[in-house]
Amino acid sequence: MIWIDLAPLANLTCKIASSSATVCRSPDVSNIAELEQIIEVHAAMVRRIASAYERHPDRVDDLAQDVWIAVWQALPRLNDPSTLKSYIARITQNICVTHIRRALLRQTQPLTGALPDRAPPIDEATAHAAQLTRLIEAVRNLPDNLKAVATLYLEEMPIKEIAIALGISESNASVRLHRAKSALRLSFGDPS
Repeated sequence: MIWIDLAPLANLTCKIASSSATVCRSPDVSNIAELEQIIEVHAAMVRRIASAYERHPDRVDDLAQDVWIAVWQALPRLNDPSTLKSYIARITQNICVTHIRRALLRQTQPLTGALPDRAPPIDEATAHAAQLTRLIEAVRNLPDNLKAVATLYLEEMPIKEIAIALGISESNASVRLHRAKSALRLSFGDPS
């Protein structure tokens, strides 16, 4: 569960029509319940995207809070309410990329590209957890342009929505996704 202080977000008024569609109007000081609903519906997606960029859970929480503040500020500019999910995903991607760039400027130690040890799993649940950990590490090691497409694809977004979220053409999104999949296959030892 993410704790988000909603006091600074008290100016948002949106009506949720479904899990991925929202109708927004001018901010109204009286109601934050609708923002809480948006956060409840999309919080898991925001955390998964942020986790692809940041390893530390506390920093993921900080990124999520930054995302929700940015979403609150950007919702009045949302033109097509049916694209709320991709709108939030794009905001999340942008904030995460900015976070990484700032961290790289502050970092003094060189990065290592080593994946975690592939120790044999004890049971099926452990095997699944280990595979998921390897996938997350492999996605983290992708170049930023491929990482963005891969994280949204793992959120089960169609190519069209990925293209909208990243502000690129559908064909460019398809090419990046193909390259990301190829890179991930190589990191898992599958040359095909």
